[in-house]
Amino acid sequence: MRAGARGLALTLVLAGSQGCGDGCSSKADEAVGEARTGVGKPASPASATAVIEGVVRMAGGAELPSYPQQSMEKRILQHTEHAPLPDACAPPKTTDRQPVQVTPDGLLTNIVIAASDFAKQPQRAPVTHDVTIVDCRLKPSIVVAMKGDTLRVRNELDYPFMPTYGEAPVVKTLIRGQTYEAKLDKPGVSPLLCGFTAPCGRTDVIVMLHPLHTTTDAQGKFKLENLPAGEDVKLSAWHPLFEESATQVRLQPGEVKRVELVLTPLGHRAQVPADAGTPKPAEPAPAAADAPKQAAPK
Repeated sequence: MRAGARGLALTLVLAGSQGCGDGCSSKADEAVGEARTGVGKPASPASATAVIEGVVRMAGGAELPSYPQQSMEKRILQHTEHAPLPDACAPPKTTDRQPVQVTPDGLLTNIVIAASDFAKQPQRAPVTHDVTIVDCRLKPSIVVAMKGDTLRVRNELDYPFMPTYGEAPVVKTLIRGQTYEAKLDKPGVSPLLCGFTAPCGRTDVIVMLHPLHTTTDAQGKFKLENLPAGEDVKLSAWHPLFEESATQVRLQPGEVKRVELVLTPLGHRAQVPADAGTPKPAEPAPAAADAPKQAAPK
């Protein structure tokens, strides 16, 4: 099954993740696992690549979505839920449950950008994605990886934390300087959470089958490199708290294309322009030489 055929299905499956904690990944795992590329198309030359740059904007009239409080802590034993933060950490904030933020220009940070529907699935060596516990909070709030990568969590505080990822049967307590590692061997979406001793916020871990993905930065911008040229490629913008927005692009070797995508929070039904979910091309940028790559849904 081609990756693009599962794009909408993935969004629908994940639409239920807003209200869940660590148990919301089963159907999402299946959808992401089926979002494969390279089926039923002839391969294109590996050297024919291009670049997409762009921004992601929130739909007009929408407000930033938040995770519910109960999805911010791992339930290990029921009577230890809602443990208080250590005195050394800043008190809880509303933004702790809002992993996506809006810039002064109205652009969205921490949004997943991914390509799909390309003919030949690119490969890369496995990498390690680092997450740290600082001020009783996991940083960064989102990790987009490829199957075979490793997730490594490091505690930087003088307080014990118990981070867990996915359906890990063993919970390890980390003191300052210690690390917890998990092999990302299953495509899907699952949170990294802490429990029992104290909460540590939440990091959404999204595992894909290819490396053509990235996230928007602190300015709401992204750059996706090494895209296959000369064929129709689906480009998607997504986050577990938002609907998916997608467009199809066709690039020439060495081309740099600029796009703008608009996202709507899950459950938002305000009046928005008819084309709000349609990515819009920006001013054309000068052609660039072949470039390297980076981290979204499929």
